[in-house]
Amino acid sequence: MAFLEPAATGKIRPRWLLDDDSLILGIVSLVSRYLLLMRRRPNPDSEANIRRIDTKARAKKQTHGFQVHFLRGNNVVTKMFSDSICGGKEGARRAARRFRRTAMRRLPKRKFVGFN
Repeated sequence: MAFLEPAATGKIRPRWLLDDDSLILGIVSLVSRYLLLMRRRPNPDSEANIRRIDTKARAKKQTHGFQVHFLRGNNVVTKMFSDSICGGKEGARRAARRFRRTAMRRLPKRKFVGFN
């Protein structure tokens, strides 16, 4: 068997168990494959502070649109722009971008607090 080699003790062990480097590489490759399969892929229609909301087709109520969201100190700003009200997906995207620009002008700048 190509993947098995005899060890110094005469026992047969898998090749990746023969040295520490190949063991670590084997574990890293297994974990990376798992993470690639399990991670959530972001919606390509989403942007900074704007997320695309699309319910699944089997849901009783359908929601399609863009949601603008901010959190600045104690201020929370959230607004939904529906595709049906704004004249389609691109109309809702334009309205969300316009609202984001005006809201960012009115809200205070973000404060980054570090650990000292």
